[in-house]
Amino acid sequence: MPWSGFEVTAAFLVFWLVLPVVILQVLNESGFFQLVYGDDFPHADAKGLDPEFKAETTTLRMLWVGVLGLPLQIGILILTRYSLYPKWHPRAGGSIAGQIALAAVAWCAITPVVLVLNWAVNTIAQSLGFPPEQHSLAKLGGRPLRDQVLFVLEACLGAPFREEIVIRGIMLWWCMGRMKLPNGGVSQGTAVRPWIVMFVATAITAQSGKWQPVALACVLTAGLGVLWRFTRTGARRARAVYVTAAFFGLIHTVWPNPIPLFALGLALGWLAVRTNGLLVPVLVHSLFNAVSVVFVLRSAAAQ
Repeated sequence: MPWSGFEVTAAFLVFWLVLPVVILQVLNESGFFQLVYGDDFPHADAKGLDPEFKAETTTLRMLWVGVLGLPLQIGILILTRYSLYPKWHPRAGGSIAGQIALAAVAWCAITPVVLVLNWAVNTIAQSLGFPPEQHSLAKLGGRPLRDQVLFVLEACLGAPFREEIVIRGIMLWWCMGRMKLPNGGVSQGTAVRPWIVMFVATAITAQSGKWQPVALACVLTAGLGVLWRFTRTGARRARAVYVTAAFFGLIHTVWPNPIPLFALGLALGWLAVRTNGLLVPVLVHSLFNAVSVVFVLRSAAAQ
């Protein structure tokens, strides 16, 4: 899709900043959380809460925002697409059945590699005196069934759809985009797009206040420079896949998750380019997250 830089920026802000904030505000002001969890659930402006309890309630709030906001986000994106580009139609990416089969095969091939890499980086981090951080979602396995279902919906549906639409559906193709002029080739503005995405990813990472993700961002930035210098065949495609994978990994700042997620992002980006669509990467992403969900729920059950 011929997204402009303004449209990409607007989509990013609406999907990940504006709509979540608005939905959260509506839920907070309407008393939704007290209705669901009872009057003991703290209000958004409550003071003096135990840090662990506050983190848990914040996680629950954001899960509800993600699940309830997804239909609205997708609806706005579809409306925008048909309003701005009513005559644009994507090239066929194969049959639905074929793409589902490809997703199943890709998931079987990718998941073991990413899980082994995750185990390796966690082991190395532990041995170096930097124990892996526990993700806030990992604590949801011990919550009531309602919250477990909410966790499954967000992890297996909400997050994959949202992240694939923005990262592989908008950013990746924007990074690969050509000028709209016939035979215009790649402009200087188009060529710098991967660097813009990398800069935004690094800026988001810096907001975490953790030096490890920032160090990884510097390494990945250097990697983009190497790719820029030596890649010739399929250069735009390779740079777009690389930088969106870096973005995907770096926005997940729970250390050392960004490293294996960067590898997963490379695979998802390649699948998006290979199939010229989002169905396969969304399915693979959903299935991969489903494995993580099973681990979390089984660990909670064992305890």
